[in-house]
Amino acid sequence: MVPLIDCFFLLLVFFIFGVFSMTMQQGLVVNLPAADAGVSTPEGGLTISLTADGALFLNQDPVTRQALTSALRQEANRQTGGLVVINADREVRHGLVMSVLDAVRQAGLETVSFHTMPEAQ
Repeated sequence: MVPLIDCFFLLLVFFIFGVFSMTMQQGLVVNLPAADAGVSTPEGGLTISLTADGALFLNQDPVTRQALTSALRQEANRQTGGLVVINADREVRHGLVMSVLDAVRQAGLETVSFHTMPEAQ
């Protein structure tokens, strides 16, 4: 017979791992490019994700390219810090990334970071 404390411990571990798996990822899962000089990005701020098929998301909410600038302005008014993290799939066209960067600048946000994966050794 399994002691009751062991059952509670297993339930606690299960819920801890479940919560961590839900909160670790900001933005959408994309195939990020690799870079040796990549640094970790601070938590918080706005996350813009670009998928390989060209879909655009602001903090996991789908948004069109035309509405991105106004959505960024609205979100920037609610948050402090003004950090924007761009998660672009490695297959996304360079022109689309530049248009997103242009929308960020038009929204008045100056601090931009590109999320990358560490280079494989």
